[in-house]
Amino acid sequence: MKKNRCLKQGLVMIGLAASTSALQAATATGNLNVSAVVNDFCELNPSTVSLDLGTYVPTTLSSVSANLQVRCTVGTSASIGLGYGLNAQTTTRRLKHATDPTVFLTYELYQPNGTTVWQAPGETGVLSLTGTGSSQSFSVTGKIPADQWSIKTGSYTDTVVITVTFP
Repeated sequence: MKKNRCLKQGLVMIGLAASTSALQAATATGNLNVSAVVNDFCELNPSTVSLDLGTYVPTTLSSVSANLQVRCTVGTSASIGLGYGLNAQTTTRRLKHATDPTVFLTYELYQPNGTTVWQAPGETGVLSLTGTGSSQSFSVTGKIPADQWSIKTGSYTDTVVITVTFP
């Protein structure tokens, strides 16, 4: 009987040891460091904007506006410059006649206040903005000065590059 009791005690001890080791499962922990970088970024959307100056009458100033939409990440400092166009004569913007490449109609582009000439990138007359994360709208006004009598009838066009500069 004494043998059975010792045997039972030994089995109980082995059972306790086995259940104790099951409760004390081995673990190891560590950290996963996650990071990302958000750079300054801006987009012009749509990337092509149309400004139809309509029908020009030499006795009156022609003035029409269109909107540029720019979206930049929050806090991004940016500027919008408008080139002088494909037909510029130095810094004078000109529309070219559709069939007579020697005939031009002078025009100008203005910032949203309607009086400040909108300059090309790198010049002092660009428009500055700070990104909000939302699309921001900027009005560009095209004006054809009156008294351009030496022009030919017909269609005139020009293409101006819109440049959004950010760090």
